[in-house]
Amino acid sequence: MTNVDGGDGAQASAQGGGSIAALLRDAQELLRVENYEGALELYQAAASLDPGRAELEAYVDLLRSRLVKIYRERIGDGRRVPKLLVPLDRITRFNLPTDAGFVLSLIDGRTCFDELLSVSGMGPFEALRIFASLLDARIVGVAA
Repeated sequence: MTNVDGGDGAQASAQGGGSIAALLRDAQELLRVENYEGALELYQAAASLDPGRAELEAYVDLLRSRLVKIYRERIGDGRRVPKLLVPLDRITRFNLPTDAGFVLSLIDGRTCFDELLSVSGMGPFEALRIFASLLDARIVGVAA
């Protein structure tokens, strides 16, 4: 099944209970190969283990900012209108998280990405991440 939540193995490393140093080492390796989503997961895991370390939160913020830019580039012009590409009765095979299902329910084929972002009630990072994932999974598309 396709999963659109951005997980790619970094979560397994974070859940492995490794030391902060190991998490940071793995995150740096992921950054070297431009796997920003995986690195973000590991920095978040490290920050949760040591919430007093401001530099870990700074890395999380920097990666989130970088990812927002990447997601906006994937989506393109925010005035474009997303359309559902998968019949509703086949959506369940994608194993969507609840928040992705919610965003998907907002897509009506008439409302543009920018307006959907506004009415979603989510932060830009979360909503853009979901939109980009839905596009990547070809659940949603836009006219060329």
